[in-house]
Amino acid sequence: MSARSRHHTLMLIACFAAVYVLWGSTYVGMKVAVQRIPPMLLGGGRFLFAGLCLMTIVAMFGGLQRKWLGEWRYWRTASITGGLMMLGGNGLLCASLQRQVPTGVAALIVGGTPIWMVTFDRMQTKRGLPSLRVMIGMAIGLLGVATLVSGSLAETGAAHVDLIGVLMVLCSSVLWGAGSIVGRPMPQPQNPFVGSAMQMIVGGLLMLAASACVEQWAPVASIPWNDKAWLAAAYLATFGSLLGFSAYMWLIRNASAAAVATYAYVNPLVAMLLGWLLLGESPHGRTAFAAAFILGGVVLMQTGRKKREGEQHAKSQVAAE
Repeated sequence: MSARSRHHTLMLIACFAAVYVLWGSTYVGMKVAVQRIPPMLLGGGRFLFAGLCLMTIVAMFGGLQRKWLGEWRYWRTASITGGLMMLGGNGLLCASLQRQVPTGVAALIVGGTPIWMVTFDRMQTKRGLPSLRVMIGMAIGLLGVATLVSGSLAETGAAHVDLIGVLMVLCSSVLWGAGSIVGRPMPQPQNPFVGSAMQMIVGGLLMLAASACVEQWAPVASIPWNDKAWLAAAYLATFGSLLGFSAYMWLIRNASAAAVATYAYVNPLVAMLLGWLLLGESPHGRTAFAAAFILGGVVLMQTGRKKREGEQHAKSQVAAE
C-alpha cells in the first residue's frame, strides 16, 4: 500500500469515527443546551463560530488561497448546500423541538436519512438502483433504529404526536439528504475544508437571520457564563460542527453516499449509550437487539459498497487489457 493510499485509509477511518461518535454525542449536548438557549440561535451560532474557526485554522496552515474567497461560484455552492442542510435540515429539526414531537418519533424519521441520500445520489449519478446488499442493509439499519426508539414511543404515546412537527422533521431529513448530495458536482475550492467552512458560515448566518425573526434573544443575556448550557453550546460548536461537520463533508467527497449515510443509524445508538453514561438515563432492554440490527445494517452497506467498487475495478482492468 502506497503512502497516499495509507493516508486516505486513515482519513476514512478517522472521519467515520468522528461522524459516528461525535455526532452521536451531540444529541446529549443539544438536550442540555436547548433548555436555556433557543434552538435556531444555538444552531446558527455554533455553525458560524465553527466555520470562522475552521477558515482561520486552514489559513494558518497555508491551505487557503485568497482568490477562493472572491469566487462567487464557491459562495453560491455554499449558499445552496448550507441553506439546504443547515437552515432547511438542521433548522427545521431545531424548530420541531418546540412542538410536541416525541424524541423517538424524530429519531426514527431521521434514521431514514440514508434512504434519501442514496436516492438523491442515484438520481444525480443515474446509476440506477443500489445493490441488493445495500438495500437490505438500509432496511436492517432502519429496523434497528425503530427497535431502539420503540420504548420511548410506547412511553410517550402516539396519540399526542404533533402532525406538523412530524412533517417538519421529515422535511428536515429530506433537505439534509439533498444538501449532502447536490453540491458534489458544483464548483468548490480544491481544499475540502475551505468549502466546509464556507458552508458553515453561510448556513450559520441564515439560521441566525431566521432565529432573529422567530425567537427571543433577550433572555439569553441573563444566562451565567459558566452555565452548563454555554458549556454544551461550546461542545456542539467545537466537536459537533468544527470537527464533526468537517469530517462529514470530507466523507461526502471521498466515499459513497450509502457508506456516509450509515451515520444516521449509528448516532441514535451512541446517543442512547452516552445518555446512560452521562445523564443517568436507563436504556431499554431491547437496546442490545437494536445494536445488533444497526451494526449488521452498517456492515452490509459498507461491504456492499466495497464489493461493487471491487467489481467495477476488475471490469476496468479487463477493459484496459
